[in-house]
Amino acid sequence: MMQIGFHHIYHRKNSRQQPYTVSHTGLAGLFDKSAFIMGVVSVAANLPQLIAVWTRPNISGVSVISWIGFFLGSVFWLAYGLVHKAKPIIVMNGMLIVVQGLVVVGLLRH
Repeated sequence: MMQIGFHHIYHRKNSRQQPYTVSHTGLAGLFDKSAFIMGVVSVAANLPQLIAVWTRPNISGVSVISWIGFFLGSVFWLAYGLVHKAKPIIVMNGMLIVVQGLVVVGLLRH
């Protein structure tokens, strides 16, 4: 009688041990296949700011606090991806950490 209602804990615990798998059918498959592409697009969207911070003498209007926040958010999502073995999350946030880290370093050097 005590186990009634607690069976979901066992199933959730076991489901966390399964690595991320790509679905090959339907809408889920489309999203899974496009995750890497969107990861690259997300990183590319940060590149103009990176170039501006490192090449322009005037960086007024660029908030170091915001970029530190973006960087810390990417660190969290990388850790999340590693725990859940989600390759698209790991790859995208690994790249974002590099780009956002370089933006932060560029801002701090001014």
